[in-house]
Amino acid sequence: MRSIGRRLGISLFVSLLLAGLLISQGALWWLEREQREALSDSLRDDAAGVLTAIGRGQNDELTLDPTRLHPAYRRPLSGRYFVVEVADSRWRSRSLWDATLTLPGLPGMDEALQPGPGSQQLLRYRGEYRMNDQPVTIVVAQDYTPVMTAYSRTRTAVLIAWLVVLLALAVVQQWLLRRGLSPLRQARKEIEQLRGGQRNALNEDVALELHPLVLEINRLQRHTEQQLQRSRHALGDLGHALKTPLAVLKNRCNEPLKTADPALHALLEEQLGQMEATIRRALGRARVAAGVTASNRFCPADHVPLLLTTLERAHHRSLQVVVEGDQLPAQPLERDDMLEVLGNLLDNAFKWADSRIRLTLDDRDGHLHLCVEDDGPGIAPERRQQVLQRGQRLDERTPGDGLGLAIVSDTVAAYGGELSLGESAWGGLRVELRLPVPAAGSYSEAP
Repeated sequence: MRSIGRRLGISLFVSLLLAGLLISQGALWWLEREQREALSDSLRDDAAGVLTAIGRGQNDELTLDPTRLHPAYRRPLSGRYFVVEVADSRWRSRSLWDATLTLPGLPGMDEALQPGPGSQQLLRYRGEYRMNDQPVTIVVAQDYTPVMTAYSRTRTAVLIAWLVVLLALAVVQQWLLRRGLSPLRQARKEIEQLRGGQRNALNEDVALELHPLVLEINRLQRHTEQQLQRSRHALGDLGHALKTPLAVLKNRCNEPLKTADPALHALLEEQLGQMEATIRRALGRARVAAGVTASNRFCPADHVPLLLTTLERAHHRSLQVVVEGDQLPAQPLERDDMLEVLGNLLDNAFKWADSRIRLTLDDRDGHLHLCVEDDGPGIAPERRQQVLQRGQRLDERTPGDGLGLAIVSDTVAAYGGELSLGESAWGGLRVELRLPVPAAGSYSEAP
């Protein structure tokens, strides 16, 4: 897709090129016509000069006095020629040497150039006069080749000069276009940051032409955040409101009902489980749909130490906790969701670890990688999927309700990530998460 700046640059370059060619060639054509008119006036004067060199000789015959002619007419192939016809007499300039000058058919200037001696191009004028009641025809000619050569050189020089000027103008034009479009590039960058949660609104201190657009984008952003927040709260309220009736119904599905009507008990348990799963998925989608802003992004450097301090105070255990990668920049992931995920994973590790816990954070390949390891008893491979189900606990003696890893699994699934359970290097549990991180921007630069 071609950028606006490039299209404007090409359009202006072509416009300047055509305008320059038309103006320069038009100016040269006009100057050439003016030069030809000046030469035409000079030829008329030359014809009058030749006429003054004609006088009366013996027996009142007309004669031509060469001494009264311009010296150029006596120099061979000088580029200035004449032919005089009087009655049966015909005189010609010595400058013609052995060449022949063709006479125009009509009086006045001949617009067409006539080939002359030595590849010359002659501009001719024919004058009709009368002396002693005798018709006198005078044809004068001048070599037009130097004029054409000079204009050809001038045309080439003008064309080269205009191309140089045009290239300079193109460079300046591109610089001006880039400078003029820089507010658009800045606005695009801020929109990318807005989408990635790095800022709450666009900077409104922009060019006058962009100010209304930036204001509308900021209003739309605020409106969208409000709508998403209301939707999230509404879904959350609905989910929590349904939890109590579901809990009541599940409590009624006790052993007497199972004994009295096993089919009804199985049906109720199945339907209630489906309803609970549906509510859980809706709450997960509501969390992700709220999006990320600059105020609720997950910042490992700030949030991980506070979370560890809280867990250490809650468990009152002296454990060696190693954190790697907590100095990562702020991530475009919702802070509360990430704290809930890390809180459940670390809480589980604090419960089961013997002496060591390691938390590793890394961002690569467009994903945030989290890994929590401990040196506790771990989980047998055949039972790892069981602990991801809500309410499933492998040791009833340890406090808890069995929801930790299930909540983590739901949140990871809502973000489109991956969760895997394995064995740590110390023999305990290793929980590894891979969450996709929204790209900072998907636009390409324009020249």
